[in-house]
Amino acid sequence: MSAENQVSPFDIVKFSDIINIRMKKAFFLPVIMLVLAFPLAAQEAGLTPFVTQIKVEPRNNLIRLTWVDSPDAQGNVYIFRSPRPFSGTLPPNARPVVREYGVQQYIDDADDMESIHYFIAASGLDGRRFDIIIPNTNTTGIINGEPLVAVPPPVSVPGTIPVNATGILNLRAELEKDMAVIVWDITGEAKNTALYRSTQQIRQPQDLINAYLVQSDVSSPFVDFPVPGLTWYYAVVFEDDISTGNIRIVPGRNATTAAVVIDGSDTLGIPRPIPLPFMTARNAAPDNALISDIPEHLPLRAEAAEIIKKTNVQPKTPLKLKNPRVFAVDLSEPSGGEESALVQIVDVYFQNRDWENARFELESYLSLPRSKDVEVRARFYLGQIYYFYGNYREALLEFLSVQSIHPVEAAIWIDAVLTAMVY
Repeated sequence: MSAENQVSPFDIVKFSDIINIRMKKAFFLPVIMLVLAFPLAAQEAGLTPFVTQIKVEPRNNLIRLTWVDSPDAQGNVYIFRSPRPFSGTLPPNARPVVREYGVQQYIDDADDMESIHYFIAASGLDGRRFDIIIPNTNTTGIINGEPLVAVPPPVSVPGTIPVNATGILNLRAELEKDMAVIVWDITGEAKNTALYRSTQQIRQPQDLINAYLVQSDVSSPFVDFPVPGLTWYYAVVFEDDISTGNIRIVPGRNATTAAVVIDGSDTLGIPRPIPLPFMTARNAAPDNALISDIPEHLPLRAEAAEIIKKTNVQPKTPLKLKNPRVFAVDLSEPSGGEESALVQIVDVYFQNRDWENARFELESYLSLPRSKDVEVRARFYLGQIYYFYGNYREALLEFLSVQSIHPVEAAIWIDAVLTAMVY
């Protein structure tokens, strides 16, 4: 396959990295706040920077590839071909064919159809490519002239597990008034577990991408308050398996097969009331009333003020942001022209926390082709700037794009971004 455009590959983001997006720190909110904030949190964290529904159709010596573009990565699409299956990282000499966003098909010419494998990578409008390899989602292939068939999740009898192994068994969700009680068993060594909730049944690890993390480090039984009126399914996985990418989903064992629906009624059968707007004497008075002497907020009675005082409700402390991080190489004398320009941006703007000028200079700097190491460092600084601006979505994408080169540093900042997103 000839390359129409050679592109220097960005860092490879494994499937476990995307699942780690969901591994946010646990937080607790009243039920009414959960109901109101739930759609916004889902929208903020629901990133899908990869194509889906990839299919391959061989005809004679031609192969037709089709796919569905990512809604979150609307740049060019990069098509890779290899005689071996794609997993983990791309081969260093891989050259892609480039197609514009929205085309969603490609015709390839192949003389030998004994073993051909494809991977399609999405990219952002700024040119960042996301090499997120998800088997059977954005990869496919042909073996001996026949398209590969996606392997279904392993089927096993609920409640069974190999001897001397650690696993989650018999996960089930039981309705109790306006809450769901999640119960499961663990055999073998005790490990930290994470509970996920989804409006669709969770059948395979990829389904966790569109699921919501309820809480990490949970134990059975766990009481959840899902949004009423929707269909909910649950899954419990070990946190260690998420970090290593060895997640296994077995419906009936660690994923529920029966839906839970909260009807939104209490024990008396009375629908939950809609929260009333905040009212004062001014906006509650009739239109013809003289309100010039009515205060906007009436003072509480002494008895009410004393009750509120005794509740000892503490205001939420402001989020403590991380300190900026600069690589040692950018604190020393630069060795070349492009490094000199980056060092100057870091020294003049970034270290002085002049985020506005630092962002402008870095975005201009990255508008031109750069060597891979220099570009990765520049994007690392840009991710920090987005973080300090509160633009957590863009910050998250920047840190994901550099994670395979600087895994430790990127992991720390990804954790900080996810914490801020749910704070």
